[in-house]
Amino acid sequence: MLLTSQFLELFRRENYAVTLALNEERQLENVMDSVLSKRTIDGIWDKEYSMVPMGELSGREEAEPIPQTNMTMGYTVYGSICSEASSKIGLSKELKLRGKEFSSAGGVDEPKFAGYIADTIGRAYQVRWAQKQRKLAAKMFNFGGIQAGHNFFNHRLRCGSSDVPNSGLMPDGSPYFARPAAVHHSYSAAATVGVGSSATGNFIDYSMTIADTGGYFNAFDLPPSYWALKRVVNHYVNNMQYDENDEAEDLWPDTLLVSAANYTTWLEILKSKFIEPGVAGSTTNIENIFGMAQVEGFNLKLIPSRDILRNTWFVGKAHSQGMLICEPQQKDDPFAYWKNEEDRTQWISYENDWGLMQRDWRKWCAGAISLDGTTAPTFGGISESAWNTMPAGI
Repeated sequence: MLLTSQFLELFRRENYAVTLALNEERQLENVMDSVLSKRTIDGIWDKEYSMVPMGELSGREEAEPIPQTNMTMGYTVYGSICSEASSKIGLSKELKLRGKEFSSAGGVDEPKFAGYIADTIGRAYQVRWAQKQRKLAAKMFNFGGIQAGHNFFNHRLRCGSSDVPNSGLMPDGSPYFARPAAVHHSYSAAATVGVGSSATGNFIDYSMTIADTGGYFNAFDLPPSYWALKRVVNHYVNNMQYDENDEAEDLWPDTLLVSAANYTTWLEILKSKFIEPGVAGSTTNIENIFGMAQVEGFNLKLIPSRDILRNTWFVGKAHSQGMLICEPQQKDDPFAYWKNEEDRTQWISYENDWGLMQRDWRKWCAGAISLDGTTAPTFGGISESAWNTMPAGI
């Protein structure tokens, strides 16, 4: 039994109803939409230039000429999209298996069959695509700490164009979440530390092997804990917020992105009114600054994701353009139906595009990262029950 050309339109109508139902069931929600902004790309890739502003403004004496200052173009950042979902399913077998159910006057009851396909295949594709988008967005954080870079961020490999860089690193040669050994550089002077910034501690890792330079890095290796969160927020505000001309800026984080595996731990930290002593020898409880609603700058929205690796966590500014999800400007119907005239088989396929752009590392700081994108940090094998205690000398 062969379907007519009207089948695809019938399927689209039925699939629209399925989409509405899935939205009501909240199966298409993406928690990362509350974290990352989106931008459209006309084609398969696009680029932006970071702006290097002039330095600090100065005055002049009476009758002196006005000093000239110039703005320059900084790093070039790229974004690209590619097919991240591609699949086809044969309809001929379904028609044979359910021939009696969908037969009508010697043919196929196409409206009924379209409803069946929409409620099974269409539903499955939409749910799987929603899951895939969540996983892809999480990979921007999971893979962002690989210090040598990752092909996930290589736009030439992603879109296949030789016009874009063949690199999995940021334009300054560092990974998005950089440690002191692969620190970020400002564009104007290639500086690696801001004027007036200082280390928030002695080491950035729980094992106390990597010195805290107080510079342009944005990746720690500290366990989920109150003292570590204070440390990372302090570094975010005071050591990371310098523009490409090394002038200090004022930006405070508003989001704490965590793994769902550590969600209850973070709830205990953020919702506790008082924090028990976390330093050896101390017996005094302290008031939790992150639980003070009236304290500006410390009201972090806790967002858990089961796609974020266990024990990793990230402090940042939501929708701050630091990392962007890229989408095609003109979206085609992801579903297609066709017949293979050679063997008289019938098919329905699904394809969808997705992309990314890493724009500004200053918007996010990792409290703990995975160095390979798949292995959760273990903090030197220290038991989770000891994480709340800040090691002496760290």
